[in-house]
Amino acid sequence: MEQPKMVINTTMTKEDYRKFLYIATFRRNKFVIPLIGLIALVGSIIVSLDNFNLIKLIISWIFLFALAIGVVLFKVERKNAQRIKTDKTGTFDSINTLKFYDDRIVMENEALKSKGELQYHQFYALMESKDYFIFYLTANQASLIRKLDIDDISAFREFIVEKFKNKYKRI
Repeated sequence: MEQPKMVINTTMTKEDYRKFLYIATFRRNKFVIPLIGLIALVGSIIVSLDNFNLIKLIISWIFLFALAIGVVLFKVERKNAQRIKTDKTGTFDSINTLKFYDDRIVMENEALKSKGELQYHQFYALMESKDYFIFYLTANQASLIRKLDIDDISAFREFIVEKFKNKYKRI
């Protein structure tokens, strides 16, 4: 029977999920904040059209930018609270065992009585943040491994980056 190259036992706490939401919102795509800034600038230009005043333009741009960021933060916090409130399966704090083979990952969670297997090419993307390796199954569905649960991060990174090649991104 084939032995896995690496086995990692990891968990996701409620705080990990919250951090993940912020990473997915602001760090996954580097254009999010500039786009919000641009939209706020267009809004402030529209506000300043009747009698152009540079001070009014700058103040309204800062206000609209802060308002837009505040709305996004509110939505992230609301989504986090909703997910925590509706989690009846015990997703948080249960142990996920990931077994890495040459051609696939086998994921198991005894508490959820679930087991799945995916080949590396079936993943949408792999992103590495300061604290996590985030495996995107689709553009909107992800699973994460906490770096603090990995014994040898550099060996794991070397192994996994080779498997994901152009689907890997450090954020």
